[in-house]
Amino acid sequence: MQVAVTKNLIMLTRGAEELLLANAVDLKTLYIQRGRDYVKQFLDVANRLGTVAAIQEAFPQDVQLLDMLLAHGIMVEAGAEEGSSPGDVLAEIAKRDRLKGMSVFLLLSQSCNLGCIYCLNGKMSYQTGKHLKMQPEVALQSVERSLKALEPDGRLEIVFFGGEPLLNWPLAKEVILYGEKLRQERFPDKQIRYFLTSNLTFLPADFIDWAQKYQIGILCDVDGPPEIHNRCRPYKDGRPSHGVIVNNIHQLTEAGLTVGLRATITALNQDYLPDIARHHQEIGGAGCAFVPVCPINSDEELLPDELVPSPDRVIQSVVQVYHSKVWDTPDLFPFSTLATSLTPGERTVVACGAPYGTAAVVDVQGDVYPCIYLVGVKRFYVGNILHQDYPDQRLLDGLMASCHVDHLEDCRDCVWRYYCGGGCPIRRMTIFTNPQATPKIINYCKQMYCDYTQKILELLLWERAEKTALALEEGEIQQQDKEPVTPAFC
Repeated sequence: MQVAVTKNLIMLTRGAEELLLANAVDLKTLYIQRGRDYVKQFLDVANRLGTVAAIQEAFPQDVQLLDMLLAHGIMVEAGAEEGSSPGDVLAEIAKRDRLKGMSVFLLLSQSCNLGCIYCLNGKMSYQTGKHLKMQPEVALQSVERSLKALEPDGRLEIVFFGGEPLLNWPLAKEVILYGEKLRQERFPDKQIRYFLTSNLTFLPADFIDWAQKYQIGILCDVDGPPEIHNRCRPYKDGRPSHGVIVNNIHQLTEAGLTVGLRATITALNQDYLPDIARHHQEIGGAGCAFVPVCPINSDEELLPDELVPSPDRVIQSVVQVYHSKVWDTPDLFPFSTLATSLTPGERTVVACGAPYGTAAVVDVQGDVYPCIYLVGVKRFYVGNILHQDYPDQRLLDGLMASCHVDHLEDCRDCVWRYYCGGGCPIRRMTIFTNPQATPKIINYCKQMYCDYTQKILELLLWERAEKTALALEEGEIQQQDKEPVTPAFC
């Protein structure tokens, strides 16, 4: 049989001896603690010899090594992968799977009481100065149509969003009651979860009771300790917001509620991520998320260069957070999300639900867009939730074609493409085509969605290998019972 080293090879090295190998298509990870240089030389020679018989003749003492490399997909039958183009099939499978779980973002209010330096809500597209609030008809129809679209046993996530959604808290309560009524009377086989993204600068009097009863998931931005946060997220009149937010977080956690905390990374806090991670824990966060700033808003206005962080410094800082172990991996974003993508046999062809139409953002008039950064951008208008012709499937199909990693020139040959899905598609939709985009912003987008993500994936693969090696050493996994779904050890 003719064989070759897979063209989808992931090869990571660490220290003097360690080597981690994987075929990126199915990720049967092989972790080698000792003998790295020998294995690398073996692969090089075996690839040139080209047949099993020739390799066995040249390395009669290494038959088991060859078998292991073949079993893990590190070496494959020559030409077997060349005709493989799973992309379109994967897209259809993923589309069906996503209908088992979808999100609808309801812009209950399109105004806000804070003046964040990087606000995604464009003044024109979000009409932030008009203090617009969603009407019940729009919100309730959004819930009903989303439930209808779900497959049996599907799960709907209703996300109260804005602006600041608590400015229209009465409608949120109406949505919850309607959702529960629909689920009980018409969709008993489907689930609903409620989420709130809020600045938590104020709490309605009955909010805690409702949040407890309906298990509302809460997400709030805290960009760091007071001196950092207040520069990034002041009130519109410049007053500091940190103290009141932390006080409200304490009220929620004392009531037994969980609050996930997120920090948006800009040039102002890029060097303080370990401090921010500890701060999130100290003030009672249930999880810690670091999200590099998207340098464009929904008006397609770009962030000033001086606020754009340095990719290299962000990567260094995030790695420090990871190694500090202040947060466990499942509670630290983006490690938590990327870890789920590193499942053998699982592949991601786009990074988010936008091209599928399963993360619909509904504005106050009922107009629907595929992403919070695209609200009001007419070329991405999917339709109106109150109209029968919603959604515009041709637009969504076009988004899928343009974002699919197998269709992207700078992604299709990257071995990591099925784990990052090409990164946030906003950079391709609005930033790279924006004539005002500076070289710094273009470089930032390219590095953050490639180098940054790849570094995190590498750390996660090493973590998985170490855990498996430890389990083998402690006898929790028997050598003869190794499953390819976990990193093997030799």
